[in-house]
Amino acid sequence: MSSVQTRRTAAVAPAPLGGAADRTLPEDFERWFSEHRGTIFRYVRFRVANRESAEDVTSEVFMKALRAFRTYNPSKAAPRTWLMTIARNSVTDHLRHLQRHGSNHVSLDRMPDLVSSLPSPEERVLREERVRRLLNAVRMLRKNEQEILSLRYGSGLRNTEIAEQLGVSANAVAVRMHRALKRLKLTVGENPEFDANGRSDSNGGSSSCCGMAGSE
Repeated sequence: MSSVQTRRTAAVAPAPLGGAADRTLPEDFERWFSEHRGTIFRYVRFRVANRESAEDVTSEVFMKALRAFRTYNPSKAAPRTWLMTIARNSVTDHLRHLQRHGSNHVSLDRMPDLVSSLPSPEERVLREERVRRLLNAVRMLRKNEQEILSLRYGSGLRNTEIAEQLGVSANAVAVRMHRALKRLKLTVGENPEFDANGRSDSNGGSSSCCGMAGSE
């Protein structure tokens, strides 16, 4: 594990809660954290953008999950689905907090490190600028469009998983995804460098949006 990955893990790892029952993390929860931290972090970061805020919100997600761990019912939701529900609610609370305090603009100063390493510094600079412009464009969309793109390209969820999160059919997700991508393309313009094409069917769909999916 690289030093960067180590810092990221430490930044969002849930701290012990202090009670006698919480002095050791449940084994299942430790496994969940290891398996799903990246998915949750990418979703939060896609919505929140600022790295430090994304780390704070992600940490809060796992703290909430740890507190509610003993109430989790595996017959009602898979672990990732349960965690994603907590993440979506936490992001909503965070954005509402920003709005209440008169700030609905999220700084993108730290967005360059969203992008993975590239062969040359010049290519990295171009990619970083592309990411900044793309996320600015995403934030000009309607909230429901931001949400569906974040679930798909931030967390990498399949349409069937997104449907479960949103309480709609997979076909409805595919239609909404198509419309959101179309509006995103109109927002960023016809420049092929910022092509937002993507095909989404009811079973999954494209796994990348302008080369962003899967990056941490």
